Amino acid sequence: MIQHRTGDYYGDGTQNLIWEVIEDGQVIAELYVAAANGLIMNISVNEDRQGEGHARALYEAATATHTIYHVPAWGCTEDGLAFAEAMGGETMDEEEAAAFLGVDLSIFDAA
Repeated sequence: MIQHRTGDYYGDGTQNLIWEVIEDGQVIAELYVAAANGLIMNISVNEDRQGEGHARALYEAATATHTIYHVPAWGCTEDGLAFAEAMGGETMDEEEAAAFLGVDLSIFDAA
């Protein structure tokens, strides 16, 4: 079952839209999206439940009611990039994402 709620993921008071897959009273997968602008902040699936379609189900539940964005490649892990490629959808503009996340894009400039 997928549940939807709002909450503070980082403990800093920012609000996130949260979708969770719940089985037997336990969260087995979760998707956190910044309420302010729809940026995906985190998605995770319990290691023993990966490959069962839970991440896709969360993404589809979220996009059914909200506009959400992947973070640009500079802000993703390998798994995050694979998720973004598999799901498709929009990626947030690099400058907008950097400003929201407090990232100085000049650190990615070639030396």
